[in-house]
Amino acid sequence: ALQGEAGVVALAWSSTADPLSKDVGGDVVWSASKQSGFMRFHGLAANDPKRAQYQLWIFDADRDERYPVDGGVFDVAANGDTIVAIKARVPVGKATLFAVTVERPGGVVVSKREHIVAVAKVG
Repeated sequence: ALQGEAGVVALAWSSTADPLSKDVGGDVVWSASKQSGFMRFHGLAANDPKRAQYQLWIFDADRDERYPVDGGVFDVAANGDTIVAIKARVPVGKATLFAVTVERPGGVVVSKREHIVAVAKVG
């Protein structure tokens, strides 16, 4: 239902050079007015939440790109098909890029961006 609303962006995930990224697909849907959205993934490697979790980062044109907005941490089950609600920690003015990293359990405040496994660029 969110996809049909005005001002909503729907973007396909792109893979990166990271080995965990090779089969990633799906999309991200974001509503700036509602400050919410969801992500769909297929082909993203399952994770062991005791060792690492995936974390979403939302890059905002109104913020320093060194400090993207934390969109929440999540896990992927063995089948790799996952739908995740986006939980932005602070308001996002104008989203320019969505990126998923692999981080320690519970996530991090600032990512080193060593393991970026999916990206979706606005525009």
